[in-house]
Amino acid sequence: MAALVAATSMFLVGGAVAVAASRAVAISGFAFSPATLTINVGDRVTWTNSDSVAHTATASKGAFDTGDIAEGQSASVRFTKAGTYAYSCTPHPSMTGTIRVRAASGGGTPTDPPTDTVAPIVPADPDTGAATLPWALLAAVGLLGIAFTVPRRRRPSD
Repeated sequence: MAALVAATSMFLVGGAVAVAASRAVAISGFAFSPATLTINVGDRVTWTNSDSVAHTATASKGAFDTGDIAEGQSASVRFTKAGTYAYSCTPHPSMTGTIRVRAASGGGTPTDPPTDTVAPIVPADPDTGAATLPWALLAAVGLLGIAFTVPRRRRPSD
């Protein structure tokens, strides 16, 4: 059943689907954990601060800057280009980390740094601005699930 749902989902969106992942970096004890993180192009990294003072995650070459992240708060950056990005906390420069971004189809060379501006992933309905593709996929998968779970009536034996 799971294979059928996956195959149907891929058919509905016109082929293979690359799903971006969200990865987490904890800020605790004046350190980033993990200090080095390897992700794929399109993935999002979220830094969450559990220290009692504000921190930042600021790329050394200016590719991204989360701004101040207060205690208990988070900030995210989506990485759209392959490369290696060293970063640190602006108020606490001894806090350092590295994000390694792999090219989507393997190989490739590092390109321009990412930005924290996120392009829309799903086309929106021009009239309402609502994202239509996720709802269509959910409806299709739901209908498939219902079709396979509704009990069928058995015919009496002759």
